[in-house]
Amino acid sequence: MIRSLSIKLTTVACVLALSMTATGKTPRVRPIKAHVHFLATSTCVRGTRGMNEDVYLAEIATQPDSDAKLVRLVDEYLNYRPALLAESLTSKEGTTLRITRDTRCDLPYSRMLLRTAPGDPMAVIPVKLSYKPQLLRTPEPDEILPCYRTARTQ
Repeated sequence: MIRSLSIKLTTVACVLALSMTATGKTPRVRPIKAHVHFLATSTCVRGTRGMNEDVYLAEIATQPDSDAKLVRLVDEYLNYRPALLAESLTSKEGTTLRITRDTRCDLPYSRMLLRTAPGDPMAVIPVKLSYKPQLLRTPEPDEILPCYRTARTQ
């Protein structure tokens, strides 16, 4: 009797666990290599535990001959790991990074707070949010910026 009750409870727990993972599971997204040119720093979150998060306005090109598109780029990394190198953030030629698309953090251009130039050490200090990067094309305020995340190895 106790054994059959134990089997029933285990079965119910397994079914619940499987149904919860099946509904909440997101499809695996493979990282892609992209040429990234950083335009502005948005926000920087530093923690004493867990993750740091730096958000940038950037242009990316996923193919050598393709046009660059304006994106919101999130760099999330463990707090004991280094941030992206200043040389990468300030390079006129840009840099190559592995990134993944994340539709959950898409944002209209008008809601993207731009703090400083990329690689500016003042980016971690509260400063007036009024930085205006040099853009080839000024986006409309309601234009959605697709969000990407860096895929750095941990």
